[in-house]
Amino acid sequence: MKKISIDNGNSWTTPEAAITTLGLDVIVNHMDDDTRETVHNELAPCTDVEFLKLYLEIANDDLIIG
Repeated sequence: MKKISIDNGNSWTTPEAAITTLGLDVIVNHMDDDTRETVHNELAPCTDVEFLKLYLEIANDDLIIG
C-alpha cells in the first residue's frame, strides 16, 4: 500500500486524517487520473475513506500533496 503525505512529503498520515484535514475534493486533484478512474469504476458508491484506501492500494506511487 502506498502512503499519503499532506505536507509535501515531510511526514506521512492516514487516509482518514488526510480526508479530515483536506477533504477528498482536494486530494482527488493530486491523484493519477487513470488510477482514480479505475477506483471509481470498481468501488463507487463508497465512502471517501474506502475510495482513498483502494486508491493507495493500487497506485504506482505515494500520494504527496503540499
